[in-house]
Amino acid sequence: PLPTKSKLYANLRTQRAEAYLRLKQYSDAMKDCALVVYAQEDCIPAWLIRFQAHHGLGEHSAALEQVKDLLQKWPQDHQLRQAYERADFLVRKEKRVDFYNLLDVSPIASEMEIKKAYKRKALELHPDKLPPGSSADEQLKAQKRFQMLGDGLEILTDDFQRKLYDEGHDPEAIRERV
Repeated sequence: PLPTKSKLYANLRTQRAEAYLRLKQYSDAMKDCALVVYAQEDCIPAWLIRFQAHHGLGEHSAALEQVKDLLQKWPQDHQLRQAYERADFLVRKEKRVDFYNLLDVSPIASEMEIKKAYKRKALELHPDKLPPGSSADEQLKAQKRFQMLGDGLEILTDDFQRKLYDEGHDPEAIRERV
């Protein structure tokens, strides 16, 4: 057996983890990467594969936290900076509102179909449609839903904003770019 501190050990395990990653065997890739980074903490390729495995498992927040920690140790590393940006993007994408689902339209719906769906949903979700005597909490929730509906209309009817949304950007990131 190879000594765990050797470069050859790290390279072999990292390459095997990359093969597991391609085969979508994310937990096996994570195990190999864990062995490498335990023996050699500064093996950036193993960390990068580990982040990709986290993303493959849908654990975007875990990848983001680990990348943040590593960026504090190696702030100048370009690959880690890219991994951070990707993890941050995927976390934000995961948390964003699905406007297509909110409006009950298909992602290939035309602008006219989106506007029709908005009118239908606006009549249904308007805060004034709440029964009399509704609590302040219910009114606040209804106002937020109605505001989300308006945000969805604004984003999905503007070609540039819709393109950004379809690429996975959240509404906040879209407003930053517009």
